[in-house]
Amino acid sequence: GTTCGRCRPNLVAPKTLFLTPDQAATPSRAVHGMTLGWLVVVSSLDERRQGALIELDQERSTLSRGEAPHPGQPGLFEFSDIFMSNGHAVVIRPRTSDRNDAFSIREREGAPAANGTFVNSRRILPAEVLGLADGDVIKVGATQIVFRSLWLAGSDARVS
Repeated sequence: GTTCGRCRPNLVAPKTLFLTPDQAATPSRAVHGMTLGWLVVVSSLDERRQGALIELDQERSTLSRGEAPHPGQPGLFEFSDIFMSNGHAVVIRPRTSDRNDAFSIREREGAPAANGTFVNSRRILPAEVLGLADGDVIKVGATQIVFRSLWLAGSDARVS
């Protein structure tokens, strides 16, 4: 439907992709395509994170309570959520640029998170790695997040 403009949700700004020289020198990724991923924080006890868009640009991204042992580490996203564990869950980028390879999520290694990690209301089992699909709802502690993903065709894609 249409809206008056005042109640329209905030829209994500267009993304500009910057490639390092190593990435530019690797034609397989550009030729075959790439998968992009984001987490949208729907609700959280951490008010500064509500509505945040978290770009999953690292090989592994860790969702953690704010007292993580290595603050400021790339791929570490801290929340002020007392129901979340340190290093609560890890989101892993696809290993290949294949369109069917997906982001995945697992609980922290070692002891499972006290309050569990849920995807679409299903608890992830210890040591389980679960594939994510665009629109999946993730719950870590009292924080609810929606996973968004986009696959971009590579330069070898044919237009019909």
